[in-house]
This record gives sequence, C-alpha cells and structure tokens, in this order.
Amino acid sequence: MADADELILQVLPVADSDAEELADLAAELHAELLSVDGTSVGPHPSEAAPEGAKGFGDVAGWLVAQFGTLDGLRALVAAVRGFASRTGRTVEVSIDGDVLKVTGVTSQQQGEIIDAWLARHGSGG
Repeated sequence: MADADELILQVLPVADSDAEELADLAAELHAELLSVDGTSVGPHPSEAAPEGAKGFGDVAGWLVAQFGTLDGLRALVAAVRGFASRTGRTVEVSIDGDVLKVTGVTSQQQGEIIDAWLARHGSGG
C-alpha cells in the first residue's frame, strides 16, 4: 500500500454553487464517511488549503480522511461513490496528488475507474 494514509476529498462545485451549499454537501459526505470502520474524517484545515484555493468558499467542500488499510481505503471510496451517485455531484479523491473523480458515469464504468485507481495504491497491501 502507498506510504500515505491520508485521502483528500473535494465536493466539486457546479456553476451556481456557493460556499454554504458546498459546506452542507461536505457535511453530508462527512457524516456518511464517519460510518466507515477503521477510518477518521474531518474538515480540511483552511490553513492547509490546497493549491489554488483562495478562501473559505474555496475550501468549504473539502475533507480529509485517514485510513489504515487498503480495505479502509476501498470502504471510503465506496461510500464516496454512493454519495456521488445519490446526489449527482462529483467528488475528487486524491492521494499524493493522484486524483480520482467519482461522478455520474455508469456503475460499470465507475467501478472500472475506481478499481484501476485503487490498484495503484494497493500494491503489497
């Protein structure tokens, strides 16, 4: 497994999104991810804003999740997939700059994309 056990998540804004809506969506995703065993989730600290973020509104949809095993990572991504499917929103998931966009493609397509991404972070795990 990759050395990093930190996952950065961002609920991507749509054209008419505002900071409050993104914060609400992130809170909903946060609540769902808290039920994933062996992981922890919290807001992305604004002082550690991702590159390109300019203020609170730009980090409102961001979360940080920690996982200890490949199974924990798989469970987190599965929960994100359920959230994206149900809400119709796209969520970016990133480990060490390797970004996976979980979005509204068909279930089979999303599964193949996720499997390929997980394989890059699961060697030896």
